[in-house]
Amino acid sequence: MRHVEIALEKLKNGRTSETGSPQAFDFIALENTEDVKGVAPIVSFQIQSDPIGEVGVNGCQATDMLEYVKCLFESLNEAFPCDENSLTLGHIESALEYQAKRTADRESRKVEGKNEA
Repeated sequence: MRHVEIALEKLKNGRTSETGSPQAFDFIALENTEDVKGVAPIVSFQIQSDPIGEVGVNGCQATDMLEYVKCLFESLNEAFPCDENSLTLGHIESALEYQAKRTADRESRKVEGKNEA
């Protein structure tokens, strides 16, 4: 199994729906996953078009893409552990924490889910 597939499985196994809405991984597609030398796998993300409160869930968020990339680096680090992979994972975690703080701030100001500053 290629790392792009392992990453998607990790994402699926690590997340549960709190709202019954489609999961982010429903909007991530993989192609060319056969392990053929010289054939690159393709990862496609369908991005949320507008605030969920206005249009419903129709794609994944940028943070979902970060979560996928985090899972990809976890898979790579399990197979090929090194300091650089570990540091990269730490920076992705930091980015996700900053985005969680941003969301909390927007929720406290009652502008989360709206096209407002």
